[in-house]
Amino acid sequence: MNFAARLSLWSIRHRLLVCVVVGLITLGFAASLVNLDIRTRFSDMVPHNHPYVKVHQKYQDSFAASNRVTILVKAKEGDIFREDVLGEVRRITYDLQQVEGVNPMQITSLASKKLKRVNASSEGIETRPLMWPDLPKNAQQMRELRQAVLNNPLVYGLYVDRDLSSALIQVDFYDHLVDYAKIFPQIEAILDASPVKDQVSLHLVGEPILYGWVAHYLGETVGIALLSLAAMLILLFVFSRTWRGTLLPLIAGIVSAIWALGVGSLLGYNFDPLVIVVAFIITARAFSHSVQLITRFDDLAVGDSIEPRKAAEQTMRELLRPSMLGLYADAGAILCVILTPIPLMHKVAIIGAIWVMTIAVSAVLLTPALLSYVKRPEGYVHPVNLDGLMHFVLNGAKWMVRSRARYWVAPVTLVLLCGFMLEATRINVGDASDGSPILWQDSAFNRDSALINRLYPGSEQMFVVLEGKELDAMKTPEVLDWMLRFSRYMERQPEIGGSVSLADIVIDIRRNLYEGNPRYGELGLSRMENGELISFYMQGADPDDLTQFADVQFRNAAVTLFFRDHKGDTLRKATHYANEFIRDNPLEGAEVKLVGGVLGIIAAVNEILLGDQIEATALAFLVVVLCCLVVYRSSVSGIFFIIPVLISNVVTFAFMAWQGIGMSISTLPVVALGIGLGVDYAFYIVDSMKEYLEKNPDAEPLDAVLQSLGSAGRGVLLTAFTLAAGVLFWSFSSLRFQAEMGMLIGLWLMVSALTSLFVMPSLALVFKPKFIFEHGQSNDAPNCGRIHQPEHIRN
Repeated sequence: MNFAARLSLWSIRHRLLVCVVVGLITLGFAASLVNLDIRTRFSDMVPHNHPYVKVHQKYQDSFAASNRVTILVKAKEGDIFREDVLGEVRRITYDLQQVEGVNPMQITSLASKKLKRVNASSEGIETRPLMWPDLPKNAQQMRELRQAVLNNPLVYGLYVDRDLSSALIQVDFYDHLVDYAKIFPQIEAILDASPVKDQVSLHLVGEPILYGWVAHYLGETVGIALLSLAAMLILLFVFSRTWRGTLLPLIAGIVSAIWALGVGSLLGYNFDPLVIVVAFIITARAFSHSVQLITRFDDLAVGDSIEPRKAAEQTMRELLRPSMLGLYADAGAILCVILTPIPLMHKVAIIGAIWVMTIAVSAVLLTPALLSYVKRPEGYVHPVNLDGLMHFVLNGAKWMVRSRARYWVAPVTLVLLCGFMLEATRINVGDASDGSPILWQDSAFNRDSALINRLYPGSEQMFVVLEGKELDAMKTPEVLDWMLRFSRYMERQPEIGGSVSLADIVIDIRRNLYEGNPRYGELGLSRMENGELISFYMQGADPDDLTQFADVQFRNAAVTLFFRDHKGDTLRKATHYANEFIRDNPLEGAEVKLVGGVLGIIAAVNEILLGDQIEATALAFLVVVLCCLVVYRSSVSGIFFIIPVLISNVVTFAFMAWQGIGMSISTLPVVALGIGLGVDYAFYIVDSMKEYLEKNPDAEPLDAVLQSLGSAGRGVLLTAFTLAAGVLFWSFSSLRFQAEMGMLIGLWLMVSALTSLFVMPSLALVFKPKFIFEHGQSNDAPNCGRIHQPEHIRN
């Protein structure tokens, strides 16, 4: 008696113990869910060992703005130089100081102390805030403010648009105090309290706002998940026509979810709303394995009239091998994601693998134990019979393997695969569209982002650091000239909207010394002269007013670049151009380091995905091969089962390229799970053939294939159709990412199912791999089976 037989015999013999123990453990894990932390953490998405991230973290308290929020105040008519509009800018600026986690020293607007005007005359040089602490009190002061803005290149175009119709307010938050779920509603409340809504429109962007929207839609996300679950249960009820076919998959999914989330809670992991789709996929896998077991149970208990307890035992014994093989492949594939040095991916890999393996208990062990309690397996709870729909598809698959069409399957599949592979090569690494791919293009966030990018150099920022070798290194003409040349070179690239650095301040101060004459807008000739120019600017300023440009010792400084989007290609070109300039223009006295800011982190993630995605995918394929080698003890089996994985992945990647869905940190775990999705169904189909031939060594290969399509094929079709129909509800999500992932999963399921039903049986009959047919005859089979089969399998 082999292991499967011993385990199935023990499980059914001690079925009450199995149910009670599983139930008690489930209750224990359920109790731990009260401490489950549901939120997005920015630090989880940061590859901390990447050079870009190290630069960002080193200077995050000075040059960085990883949690910056930008607010646009736009006049509906005319310009902003009116008391009501400027009063609104001041109101928002002051109210932002009350938002939780705000860095009050990093609030910048016309109404803050940070934006200066420099006036030079025969009496001396005066530096004072543009519009702090009071608003202009008369028309003359309003005209002076307007002129001061126009004369200041560090304000005009950066904080007030070229048409003078809008103003920006920027605020940053302490990284360790960031809570997106609190920041977003508090800032929204400030904007909603506007007393001049009839005169201005208010717009809002930034990473805290983006993830605040994700938290805002959490209720909707949970609702869609429940709706999808209800849809799948209804379809299972309609097609199976039994309570066991409906409730047992639900129990399997709930038990595995509670166990996995309970383990995550005990490990102190937070549950990111962005990965709820991954959780849904794994829960769907629990449904799938349970349905396969129930379908096989029905074949035995109803078709062959075997007593339910014996049928449950035989079901577990026969399906233990393909079930566990599928789970090992799924868990191994998602564990490959742990190679990606991003904390969120580590958590997804660990919890995902644990979640997958809990299905071994919730479905493979618990479902047969519960099936053994069925009293009347032949009964149905409603008269509607939709088996004809499944028979239509399955009969098509049977016709293909019976006819000579099976010989055309391999070449036709190869041609189609080449076409899809060509399209798949166009897939982008990183974001593939303007705005955030998490939200729809017509969302308020992306509309606001597009407006700000149209009026200003860009709402997205990246900085390049210059590290000097001595104090005041940033004041030397050589370093400032390098900053200026680097800025102008980068600005010539179409992806970059503008730049700002310490060199721009020095030039502006020198120009103002000569009554604003642009002929004198140049750098000083010596370190001392540049230092004097900077000291003029700092008269009457706070010590931290220059922190976004240089540190207090002027040993280190930054050049900030403004971007209008963060597409993968945009960031790759920008870092390429920057490296090219650094290589061709060596700088003595300072070392240049790339890059920081939000876009620096995104660029780091993209570089990691570009390299590690190929490695992780290849390793996941290797995991599938090794699982097959261990279970079937055949190298051919590994190659054979790579075929459905390859087909489903290439088709899905081609769809992503066609729809403009980029490969990002959000899609990586879905792709890893997709490798398991691509092979699970094939395991059930092929193992059913093998099981049949082990019982009937004299049977023809075609008999085994027809039996497999009639039995395992029905389970494959039922689960794929049910799960695909359920995940399509995600397309109604307000979060674009979740909607697209829902479509991807639905496509993956259907392609995997159709490959398992139409491609794999034909390839098995044409090539007759020995690991499948070593118990059967090698000659070609006639067009009908000769072994007795239940009616529902023969048809």
